[in-house]
Amino acid sequence: MSRPDPLDELELSLRRGAAELYVVRHADAVPESDESFTIYDDYEAHPLSARGRAQAEAAGERFAELELAAVYASHIRRARETAEAIAAVGRLEVHEERDLREIEIGATDSTMALRDRLAWLAMVAMRDGSWTGIPGTEPSAQVRARMLRVLDAIAERHAGTRVAVVSHAGAINAALGAIVASDHDFLFPLANAGISVLRIKAGRRLLMSANETGHLVTIPSRPRR
Repeated sequence: MSRPDPLDELELSLRRGAAELYVVRHADAVPESDESFTIYDDYEAHPLSARGRAQAEAAGERFAELELAAVYASHIRRARETAEAIAAVGRLEVHEERDLREIEIGATDSTMALRDRLAWLAMVAMRDGSWTGIPGTEPSAQVRARMLRVLDAIAERHAGTRVAVVSHAGAINAALGAIVASDHDFLFPLANAGISVLRIKAGRRLLMSANETGHLVTIPSRPRR
């Protein structure tokens, strides 16, 4: 006699109508050379870097045999380009969802160079577990609500199937924090093109894995400074 499947018991198996969401952090979009790190310009408009394109293609290959039903992404360029590489493998279109956007950070020092600003934001997140200490930042409850709302809506549309969802490190962390009932909006540094897997049905959410990076092993890491 076979053992019962806990996911069946929880109605979180695909055959019971749950959706499996592969939540992907966008691939790298940071300029390659120090010369490109000028005063912070418009990061939202950055295309993927050469490393980022390789990461996005590797993510696409990761999904090649999964028969994705759909691919979603935020409207921000680095997420959209990552999603396009994933969608191309299955000849799918990319559906944009604005609620998958990154956390809106409050005003910071406008003279700070891009590399310095990104490093400072990472330090704040790791130190405090959130960016709420930066005045004008989107409130935690608001980020969590919009991320869970859009993830639940995607799951409802694609019951019993697998879907790729491309978003951003801060927004994904906030969603994972809500799902695992953590007070922190920043749990750990997510790798570019890292994948976290969720099962969702009717508002019930289960974290299956977090920050999978096995598909990226052949891509050299950016040197630490």
